[in-house]
Parts: sequence; C-alpha cells; structure tokens
Amino acid sequence: MAIAKRSNAIYTAELALKKRISVEQNFAEQSYMVFREVKFGITPCCIVNYESAAITHSIYEWKYSKSNKTVASTEVKGVFVAPLAPINETASSACPATPSNVCTIVELATLISSGGTYTQCFTTPLAVWNITHNLGKHPSVTIVDGNTVIVIGNVDYVNSNVIKITFDSAFSGCVFLN
Repeated sequence: MAIAKRSNAIYTAELALKKRISVEQNFAEQSYMVFREVKFGITPCCIVNYESAAITHSIYEWKYSKSNKTVASTEVKGVFVAPLAPINETASSACPATPSNVCTIVELATLISSGGTYTQCFTTPLAVWNITHNLGKHPSVTIVDGNTVIVIGNVDYVNSNVIKITFDSAFSGCVFLN
C-alpha cells in the first residue's frame, strides 16, 4: 500500500487549522464556564482563564479575517496598501511606480499613525523591546509570543510616541498597540 505524500504547504495549513480549532475550543470552554458561574452560580473546579482565551480568540479572528474593503495595489506582486487605512492620494502620486523602501516606509508610517493602531514583530529574541509607535498617546498593549500566546511584560511609557517593554527573559513575538 503506497503512502500518500503531503507537501509542506498542506502540512503547514493542517497545523494552522488544528491550532485554530484548539483556540476556538478553548474559548468556547472558557466562555461556558463563565456563563455557568454567572447564570447558575456553579463555580468551575479548575482554573478559568477567560481573559486570555478571549484575547487569543480575538487575535485569531483578526489574523484569519477576510475583508471586503478595497485595498490599493502597488505594481509589485503581493504588495498592497494596508486595508482599512485611509489612502494619502498626494503622497501616493509622489511614489514611483515600483515603490522604493523610503517611499513605502514613509507612507506606511503615515497610514498606520493616522489609523490609531500599531503592530511590530520582533524576530530576534530580546529581553527589552523599544517601540516607537508615533500614535501620540499612551496606547493599550497586547504582547504575544511566536505561538500567539499572551505574554506579560513591564510596560514603560517613555512618552506619548515611545514605549519600552521589559521581560524576564528574551523571546521573539509581536506587540499590538491601540
């Protein structure tokens, strides 16, 4: 009997689907435990971590969401202007047909700062993350590791455009600010 070979892309997609199902199941279980406690006064026998499950669920919903909003395409395959962000017509017309790094960075920074949210990922493990978000406020901070597990760090608001997050040990992950 021949064994069917799976491609790496199929295997990766299957793992992602299993992880998403696991996140959905955990969120449903945590929600049901909280519901029973509120509605019937039945306290759970084990630890309820509804807040962490809800945040992880929200991140997965955001990660896999599909948008029917219009996005502006560049002439570079696979490169688009961020969805849900306003398009700066004046600056866009100044960019060359094939965006340069300078043009792209300036425009994305402008678009992100006008949208009120900021995301930055760190691929190199660090114990201290310095983030210049340019939001002009002290945003709420959500940190996840490479497995999208919520992580807690010491957040220091340097000013209304810069934060410094310190952890007990170095790791890589992403920070979401809004």
